[in-house]
Amino acid sequence: MTQLHELSASELLAGYRSRQISPVDALLDVLSHVARWEPHLQATYLLRPEAALAQARQSEARWLRGAPCGPLDGVPATLKDNIATQGDPTPLGTAALPLVPAAADAPPAARLREAGAVLLAKTTMPDYGMLSSGLSSFHPLARNPWDLSKGPGGSSAGAGAAAA
Repeated sequence: MTQLHELSASELLAGYRSRQISPVDALLDVLSHVARWEPHLQATYLLRPEAALAQARQSEARWLRGAPCGPLDGVPATLKDNIATQGDPTPLGTAALPLVPAAADAPPAARLREAGAVLLAKTTMPDYGMLSSGLSSFHPLARNPWDLSKGPGGSSAGAGAAAA
């Protein structure tokens, strides 16, 4: 049987709609998968399971009422470190910047929240997204899920490793 963390957004939404699965069940499966792999991959920044679980519970309640708030309601998602989320620092992958909480969500974060996505973490990136190696002075180097001796490379090194 397919595990919930392997389902596409469309498959998750169909499962929520039919009440065969819940956003909480989906998130718990994703978090279990993250807990297993994150120590090896180092792909995430600001991983906050409790905050994500609260979002998933709110989504589950909306689905049970038959009133999802948007087209991604309950779908677990990540954002790259350089996408501002209100109240969180946005280091841009570099240790050169002060860690100042963002005053507001950047448009991609705001649109995901409006669509009901469950934001479970931000992903690592190299300094200013400029190094194809994925090397960061702030984040640990993300690792390639298929060969931990290698990095995934690119400005979205953490995002690529997390998605895989």
